[in-house]
Amino acid sequence: MTVVANLCLGVIGLFPFFLLSVYVSNLGLAGGVPLGWTLVVVPLTVGFGALWFLVNRGLRKLTTPAHARRHWSLAILLTSAPTLSMPVGALVSGSF
Repeated sequence: MTVVANLCLGVIGLFPFFLLSVYVSNLGLAGGVPLGWTLVVVPLTVGFGALWFLVNRGLRKLTTPAHARRHWSLAILLTSAPTLSMPVGALVSGSF
């Protein structure tokens, strides 16, 4: 259950990650912090982080004690897998 839930969260998390990366890359170009972007990106990123934490806290309680120690590291790895696979896919396809 942990694998499926965190892979799904990773796919959902692509959107906040993309917006956060655009926001950070445009900070220097905008000459300051653009308020409109801040009002969208910060609540979306915090909301996704809260959703991820609550889902994984519930899943950790369902995990057997022998595997519970590795739950958080596995959750981080599985959630970041869709995001990390995009540059690898671009590198393999030659579009980088």
